Amino acid sequence: SVDPEKNSEHLTHEMTSDDFFEQNTDKFDVIFIDGLHHSDQVYKDIINSLKVLTPNGFIVCHDMNPRWELSTRRKPSGTCWNGDTWKAWAKLKSERADLKMEVVDTDHGVGIISRGSQQTIDLPDEAFNLQYSFLEDNRNELLELITVGAFYEKYSNVLH
Repeated sequence: SVDPEKNSEHLTHEMTSDDFFEQNTDKFDVIFIDGLHHSDQVYKDIINSLKVLTPNGFIVCHDMNPRWELSTRRKPSGTCWNGDTWKAWAKLKSERADLKMEVVDTDHGVGIISRGSQQTIDLPDEAFNLQYSFLEDNRNELLELITVGAFYEKYSNVLH
């Protein structure tokens, strides 16, 4: 667990993710990203994670399928806050044909990234400037949504 907040449960590294990746020399099979909820930082965390991911590893990202525009703002407003993390997903989906990216349609969207191949998408604007309406209009293509059942079918060999 990497977190600059001292009160974080199960904390193992009290620092920012940028500082962690700068000093880290380990490789990881699974990396879970659910941090600052800002697209630019989530993007950096994914890029840094790819550098230390084992060849058959996975990056798991939370909050990639926000249901409401209100929950996607840069600052929390209300009881549910996803931030604009989905914009980091859009940026990667437009840039990286060497990745396999899909989002399990559960719990505000759980993104799965692995090495592989995918069709990149064209964005109408710089990813971090996209509006929530773009996500609404392109949700399935952008996120490659899969059901929980499809997740178990695809990844059951990895889960055992």
